[in-house]
Amino acid sequence: MSRRTGNNSFGSVEPLGSGRFRARYTGPDGRRRAAPVTFASRRDAADWLVKVQADMLRGKWEAPEDTGVPLAEYVATWLRVNAHRQRPRTRDLYARLASRWLLPAFTGPAGTVELGPVPIGQLTPALVRDWHTAVFEAAQASANAHAGRTSRVNPARAWAAAQGLTVATTGRLSPTVKAAWDAAGRPDVRPRKAPRPGAGRTTTAQAYRLLHTILAQAHGDGLIGANPVRIAGAGHVDHAERIPLTPAEITALATTVAGRYRAAVITAAYSGLRPGELFALRRRDVDLEAAQLHVRQTLTETPGQPLTFGPPKTRAGRRTVALPQLVVDALTEHLADYTATGPDSLIFTNHHGAPVTSSSRADAIRRARARIDRPDLTWHHLRHTGATLAAQAGATLPDLMHRIGHTTTRAAAIYQHTNTTRDHTIAQALNALATADTYDPSWVQFLGGCEC
Repeated sequence: MSRRTGNNSFGSVEPLGSGRFRARYTGPDGRRRAAPVTFASRRDAADWLVKVQADMLRGKWEAPEDTGVPLAEYVATWLRVNAHRQRPRTRDLYARLASRWLLPAFTGPAGTVELGPVPIGQLTPALVRDWHTAVFEAAQASANAHAGRTSRVNPARAWAAAQGLTVATTGRLSPTVKAAWDAAGRPDVRPRKAPRPGAGRTTTAQAYRLLHTILAQAHGDGLIGANPVRIAGAGHVDHAERIPLTPAEITALATTVAGRYRAAVITAAYSGLRPGELFALRRRDVDLEAAQLHVRQTLTETPGQPLTFGPPKTRAGRRTVALPQLVVDALTEHLADYTATGPDSLIFTNHHGAPVTSSSRADAIRRARARIDRPDLTWHHLRHTGATLAAQAGATLPDLMHRIGHTTTRAAAIYQHTNTTRDHTIAQALNALATADTYDPSWVQFLGGCEC
């Protein structure tokens, strides 16, 4: 598809699908390079190659990677150019990762490492390894420094008790005790949770993946000869296994949480909806007569910004899910007791009728999980439970991928073979499973790679 641009066969011009043209040439060092920009016409690309060849003949040519744009500048451009392709939370995450972990200076075993001012062409695998080590140590220290306290006792009261002062366990502290605590520098002697061995790994992996993605584009654009971000396994983190709930535990949890969250627990555990999908459901999304719900939107929270409702996480996320009868019963009762009238009314809200934030729902389940001896539980455990029980009820892999809204190239092709009749069969089997209270833990391993 390319065509030589002159009789001396220097360089080539390649038409792109966008209608623009890319110029490529081989430098004196034998490396094949592309122009840092694309061109509106073949002639413009050929003229650029003429200038590059002239610089070589005059001995004024410099490898572009030696004078390349600093990483900080390239990252800023990458974030701006790709923003329209990303969901709000993704944009926010990438911006925070870049400013906190990609660009600042860190001190590691090899000394101080700072990638921000380094031209992208001068980034090497060795420098990236030094950065990765330093970032992990910094992320681990940060995570452990913010580890939660094991006690919610007022820090002044805890200090006074440690000093042997007589203080009541509740009520106001005396001005004398407060003054003594202030004079001591307001120390916080409450015990902390033990440092987590894997603390900082997720943050480091996220930062590594972002850096790899950004420089992969630089490589694809011909700005660097190869991607220097290539540490085996650095972008992967092994998370603790999520243990799904048994039907008996689901019932116990639903009974223990506040009344307005009871139906949310049951729906999540038997539908496999993501928390954002669950708490974005409106009256018009639920068809109790047909025993099904429609996932049309998701609730998104971005730090420092108002709550928003947007399309599901993926194209496969927009789906219809059949419901077991026990979920229909729970939703029927909930709609009568807690949901405002009108098709656009949110099904699940807080006490003020506002959308349920992640902190609010986490607090609701935190209070209940201790009472059923499942301190590990989160709302994502309920999604995992929904996938596990559906598989145990007889769902095939295509059925399962459809029901919980997975998205991969393979899954997209499988969805074509899933139909509503089969989904209702799964829902009926789920109802029977809940009644029998049977549970096969072998499915936990089968679903270990579930997209959450």
